Amino acid sequence: MFTTRLLVGALVSFGLTAWSFAFTEHGAIVQSIVQAQHECVTYLNLPKHRLYQYLMYNYSNDAKTKQMLRCVGLILQWWKSDGTLNEHVLAQYFMPDTSDSDYYNRTYRCIGRKAPVDDDLCSRAFETFQCYLQQYGELLNCPKVVPLSDERLTETMHFCLDVLDIPFSDFEQWTSSSELFLHTEPARCLLRCFTIRAGLYSDQHGPFADRFKLQFGAPKPDVFDNELEGDYCVARLRREGHDACSLAARSLYECYYFADTLLPTFVRILPLLRLVLHQPEVETTEME
Repeated sequence: MFTTRLLVGALVSFGLTAWSFAFTEHGAIVQSIVQAQHECVTYLNLPKHRLYQYLMYNYSNDAKTKQMLRCVGLILQWWKSDGTLNEHVLAQYFMPDTSDSDYYNRTYRCIGRKAPVDDDLCSRAFETFQCYLQQYGELLNCPKVVPLSDERLTETMHFCLDVLDIPFSDFEQWTSSSELFLHTEPARCLLRCFTIRAGLYSDQHGPFADRFKLQFGAPKPDVFDNELEGDYCVARLRREGHDACSLAARSLYECYYFADTLLPTFVRILPLLRLVLHQPEVETTEME
């Protein structure tokens, strides 16, 4: 009992103090299940004994716990507000047994039974997490990179547009075609700034394959399973002697499926960015 209390106390202390280490590599965020649970218990004004229960994986089947786990999912980006599961994000917090070949199918059979799409969002988030906890593997409490929300991606682009003194209208025009991000130096440098700020790229390493997969999901099956292919592509471009902005843009375009990952994201955050910058929406009229 004494050892258990020490463990719980240490975890609670970690949850209270770890926020100063939550940001790494520019805008990238790392966070653990423990940290997110502590945050959600605070937001929902739950009694502290609830946190102790959750730290011991005791998730009671009640409305408050369901609400808390949905909150955790929203913070860690494995659960969307519309009830969509980002399975590749949730999976990083679990370690399957190497001898278990059926953990994935077993987990999703469980979700199909216990978290039907017509159930309420809190119940679905709760049951989905429980299926992972019971079927997928061991829960890991080490911090993991959290995918950036559209709001934070918008902030990132706003920052880079401001730093590089690029008009919003230029960015809006470039999003109409992926090739336009290669044609001019400002467009290439904007792409480099955004991906560095978002923690997806560095001049020393190039694109981070694991973070691309986490942020966007694989644009097609097995795209990021073989990192050597992407690394070889980037190494080939390095040998061609490009400047920093050109190397970043071409690496993302040629080696990391820009048209299927970053470009759709840019299009999606355009309305948010327009609101932030107080830009009027461009109206299109049909030719008579």
